Amino acid sequence: MLNFSSNNPGIGTQNAAQNTSPEPIIQEVYEAEPDDYNYVPQISELDEADYQNMLTVQPEGVDTRVYKACAAFCVAAIIGAFIGYGVASVKADKADVQRKASIARAIDRTVSDKITALHSLKEEFDKIAGANYSEAAFESFKTKVRSPQITQFMLDMSSDITGEAVLLIDPKANPLVGLREYSAQSMLLRQLIETHLAETRADSESILELQSHSGDETVLYAMQVIPDALYYLATTAPRSQYANGVISIFTYRDVVEDDAELSSLYGDIKNDGQWSNEQRARRDYKPKDKREEARLRNEGLDLPNHLIYDVTNRQGNKSNLFADEVILVDREHFFGKSANAKARYEWRTQTIKDLIDKTVASSATIQQDLKAFIPDT
Repeated sequence: MLNFSSNNPGIGTQNAAQNTSPEPIIQEVYEAEPDDYNYVPQISELDEADYQNMLTVQPEGVDTRVYKACAAFCVAAIIGAFIGYGVASVKADKADVQRKASIARAIDRTVSDKITALHSLKEEFDKIAGANYSEAAFESFKTKVRSPQITQFMLDMSSDITGEAVLLIDPKANPLVGLREYSAQSMLLRQLIETHLAETRADSESILELQSHSGDETVLYAMQVIPDALYYLATTAPRSQYANGVISIFTYRDVVEDDAELSSLYGDIKNDGQWSNEQRARRDYKPKDKREEARLRNEGLDLPNHLIYDVTNRQGNKSNLFADEVILVDREHFFGKSANAKARYEWRTQTIKDLIDKTVASSATIQQDLKAFIPDT
């Protein structure tokens, strides 16, 4: 209990007078403690009989039919899911096969046209290859190789083949490998053919000249000189006389040695209206042997005093030169041992033929791979 007091006597007297009751201002109140505040539970031991009775009590269980129904539902759901997935997969696979078959057919049609043109090119090129060269055949090939039936043999992957071709990549077949190889080979083949046409036009006359030698690849150049100038330089010319130059350079074709052929050719030259009587007299053959002269007269032969050579210029025009105005020089003295026009032509044709064969092989591989995506109908 608390009791407030003061040391001031005045205040204490007043308070005593006013407060007649002796009760304090603040009073502590104590409540009674609850009954269970100090509760101690009563524990009793469980005997054996009570334990056995507890074991015999069965909990309330769920009906087993519920479990069976749930299991059946789960099994049905799983089976349905597998069936649905299988049906969807079959439809997707069928759509994929049909799409790939459509792409393969489109590419096969394009490639078939290219291959047909390639075989036409091969057939025409064989006519001018190697020893089979002729000017007429070459001109015919030059016209045909630029026709639409042959020019379309070239395959451009960027424009001729659809981008969906990548869907045809498969472990069992991959036509893209053959398509790329064929495209590269066909484009190179086209370039080589154009180069071959240009170079053959430039070497045409030289090739014909070499073929006229019956396989002899030796090329002789016939340099035309003035015989009188050579004679003057060799006999009465002063020491300070300059050397004589060459008038023209021709390619040697043949020499006329038979008397009958030589007489006929010489008669044509004398009667072409370009020679004077003095020139004819200087070129006539005048044998010193009377018997030889009589023989020529009896046989009606009019021979020149020198043999006549058949030559051609760079443009392929033929000319005839007398032996005393011709100096023959082997081509190797000018250019060394290098391939001539005929050898270059044969090398180019062989290179192109080999490339054509490789391109044909590539085309066969493409068609074989495409068939793997096209179902049999």
